[in-house]
Amino acid sequence: MAFTGDLEQLNIVDIIQLLNTTQKSGIFSVKGSRGESRIIFSNGYIVGASHLDNKVRIGTVLVRMKAITVEDLEQALNVQRNAGKDRKPLIATLIDMGNLLPDAAFKGLKKLIEMTIGELIGWTTGTFTLDTETIVVSAECSYPISRMEQEISLDAQMVLMEALRIYDEKERDRQAGKIEAPEEEVFADVLPSSETETFSEKPSITADDLGLGDLDHLERKIPQFFPVAEIFDPLQIHRQKIKEILSDFPTEEQEAFVSFLEKSTVSTFTRHGSQRQEGRAKGLVIFSEDELLKHSVMTICKDEGVLVFATDGEEELGRIIDQFLTIKVLPVLVFDDSETPDGLLSREKIVSLRQQIRERYPQLPVVQIASFEDYIFTLQSLNDSIRAVFPRPSRETGKTTFIADTIKFLQAFKAYIKKLFDEQKDPAAADKLLNKLKDRMLSFRDFSGPASVSTALLEFVSEICERCITFIVHPTELIGDKAIGVDADRSAGPTSVTRLKIPLETPSVFSEMLTRGQYFYEETDDETLQKHLFEEIGPPLRPTIILLPLKSLGKTVTVTYGDFGSKETSPVQTDMLEILALAAGLVMENALYRKHLDKTSRK
Repeated sequence: MAFTGDLEQLNIVDIIQLLNTTQKSGIFSVKGSRGESRIIFSNGYIVGASHLDNKVRIGTVLVRMKAITVEDLEQALNVQRNAGKDRKPLIATLIDMGNLLPDAAFKGLKKLIEMTIGELIGWTTGTFTLDTETIVVSAECSYPISRMEQEISLDAQMVLMEALRIYDEKERDRQAGKIEAPEEEVFADVLPSSETETFSEKPSITADDLGLGDLDHLERKIPQFFPVAEIFDPLQIHRQKIKEILSDFPTEEQEAFVSFLEKSTVSTFTRHGSQRQEGRAKGLVIFSEDELLKHSVMTICKDEGVLVFATDGEEELGRIIDQFLTIKVLPVLVFDDSETPDGLLSREKIVSLRQQIRERYPQLPVVQIASFEDYIFTLQSLNDSIRAVFPRPSRETGKTTFIADTIKFLQAFKAYIKKLFDEQKDPAAADKLLNKLKDRMLSFRDFSGPASVSTALLEFVSEICERCITFIVHPTELIGDKAIGVDADRSAGPTSVTRLKIPLETPSVFSEMLTRGQYFYEETDDETLQKHLFEEIGPPLRPTIILLPLKSLGKTVTVTYGDFGSKETSPVQTDMLEILALAAGLVMENALYRKHLDKTSRK
């Protein structure tokens, strides 16, 4: 059955989180005055999307990202035409042909979904439809949609957080009067008009829109309108979960806990779409095997605009933290304590894992949950520089008061987490950051020439990155000038690296950055970067880089490169870098004018 609700009652962000939390499968459609978009879910994971702009499709996104060529796309579409009912999704077809790597396919689908969600976040009016039944496919195509989750799927929460970050940045730029070409124009259709028309005959949905080969043949159902509460009733979601977890407790105690969780989410589910909490880009990772704790923490933190990820796997923990840092979010990490000595998370394992996390992510705030009676473990945790230790009730030894005690524990935990995130926005810290920026800008006054300005920018970036390089921009290539932490120890200061050369004639992250004239800060697997830089200086631990252009008289004259070397990536204040580069450019222009005036006066 297909259900329809109103966006005025529940906004896009909350719907996507609910679909993820409840592990729903089906097609989520959003329709408004500007058109219609769709997102495909499989067990809470996103496996496809159709953008509002019909010209933005998975095939064109992959071409624009240089993952495939136009010829590869045309060849794959031709294979699909001739495949009949054995037709596979476009992504699967390209992979089978050997023209697309799975990692590149993942990034392309991720970009399409981020753009789709980013477009929908600001919508406050319109309707949404959720078809949760098994999708009925005609006999013409037999490829099962459920296989897409096995082949390529994305964590809905992580994609949502990145889309929110991008949306907030665009809103700040818009309010500041910055006008940039929309991403939709960058990723517009790359095929000839005749080819586009061939695959646009069915306006309902296309394979290119979704990256799924059989969705052209979906049988549409007539949606039935239901109040939002009947589609996503948080009370029923909590009741079902708590009944499973606390099955050995009386019904009235279960209901008391459900009531507590309901009160913790009421403001979230009634919030109007236009009243989305500022600072949604807040994350919390909880390492636990306790289902009650994980569900409860997810619920109470959601009300504060915090996206919570729970895991009990070591490799998964590192992956989640890395994803947060990649999208420039510093999460809070919470370790749970196993209540039984033979539990999956033994004390020894927790202590060892905490130490590994501290070494890899020294900037990460860590909180420990410990048993009430274990004073030794609590003291050890505090000695290990854990931010806070929360004693939690024992289900085994304190069952008679467990529900009431757990509610008090969660209330205290929520208050602390809220305070912890508020500290990250502390005005005193912001003032300190602004003072640092001011000092740097004032120091530019003492520089006598362009070279000293670019060197000062290099030194500033070196305070953030382990390895930094200043490249001089030439028409066909970037030529290295000075570097810190590349050929010598960082304490040696800037050293010459004129041997480093990066061509600009082929498409790359460098040429694209110069074309746009804007800073670049994200993870990349760019071939030019690897071949012409990493082969010379060695690859960093993580392929997250900074490219900061220095402009003078409207032209980029130098590019400052930075990476984190052998260390983990850290969130970067890109706004501060951009402001400093702008100020450096103005100082450089003044220096050039003074130099020109001096020459004129001598004549």
